[in-house]
Amino acid sequence: MKRIGFWRQHRDKLMLSGLLIAFVGGIFGIGSLFSIGQLKPRTVILPDKQFNSQLAPPASSTIQIESATKIPNDFAIYDFDIRDRNSIVVNSPERSYSGLRLLLLHLNDNQVKDIAGNTDYGVVFNADRTKLMYSQYRSGQAQPTTFVYDMTSGERAKLGKENSFYRRFVGNDISLSHDERGFVQTDLKTGKEQLLFTDKEMLKKVGVDTPEGKSGYTYIVIDTFEISQNLKQAYVLVMHENDYAVYRVSLEKNPEVSLYVRAKGIQQYKVLKSGDMVFLGEVDNVQGLYRYQAKENKLILLAEGAFWNFDLSADESRIAYVNTTENQKNELHIAFLNDQSLTSDTVLYRNIDNFIRLKWFEEELFFVSSSTKKSELYRFSFRAW
Repeated sequence: MKRIGFWRQHRDKLMLSGLLIAFVGGIFGIGSLFSIGQLKPRTVILPDKQFNSQLAPPASSTIQIESATKIPNDFAIYDFDIRDRNSIVVNSPERSYSGLRLLLLHLNDNQVKDIAGNTDYGVVFNADRTKLMYSQYRSGQAQPTTFVYDMTSGERAKLGKENSFYRRFVGNDISLSHDERGFVQTDLKTGKEQLLFTDKEMLKKVGVDTPEGKSGYTYIVIDTFEISQNLKQAYVLVMHENDYAVYRVSLEKNPEVSLYVRAKGIQQYKVLKSGDMVFLGEVDNVQGLYRYQAKENKLILLAEGAFWNFDLSADESRIAYVNTTENQKNELHIAFLNDQSLTSDTVLYRNIDNFIRLKWFEEELFFVSSSTKKSELYRFSFRAW
């Protein structure tokens, strides 16, 4: 009787202890099986022939619009550049339409400030976007006067005889410009100019003759040239009789000149950090967006079609462009730029009328459409992963 009472009193504890002993013993028992014969765990790769299909790889990245801002204006915009995400400098016509003026547009409160009137076309910032360079036409003067405008203080400094058709900053305190004399380098602190080379001198180095009056006259396209990332070369577009070419020119007296790329048509181009180039143009009767791989001397068609304008993000991983569809409508696209293709191509905006220009600034994309009396400026912010 005492044994039965002891079992009833401690039954639960005894059953639990038994289960624990069995569980622990099972674990050690299984472990001992692996030790028998010195078996070791290993990875076995099964042949893919055993499977009907492979797993599809995930998309490399996707593009998502984080925000979009539209700013309507009661004035036209012919060109623009970005000082910061809330400050845009624009080319707008004078109220009398007698010339152009430079305006500073604040996007956060839509306030407009006049910088200068009766100026030339274009918005030219230095590297850190603290200075603006422009030429101003004055009555009674045959040539315009060029100024450097300080965006912080509002002060402006006159530049000697510099009256070029097209100019670019080389860093913050040096400019390179092109006019009827040729390529001129200007020290913006002192105003001292130096004629680096004439158009004929540059072209003669690559065996190109430019006789006046001859049919098919070869000339330098004066409204565009690119500066290399190391600020030591310029990439100059030249129109020949039957095609276009980009020449690489060292920025020095008696420069070295070499042919970089040649194609049937080149309308816009951008030199990459790698030394490659992306351009809009025509190759073998195909219009589109191309990448020229300089080391391989190879042209890659990234996208076929009629394109108007493109720009690259600061890290050159993304490209934005505007093209015309088959039904003659303009579309704004963004895509990832790879060595030989565009991926994750996304339409941001359709049916664009009166497109002017698009530009990247950090992680945001700006573009402008404009009529003769009003304009619209758009700012897109993205999140990519």
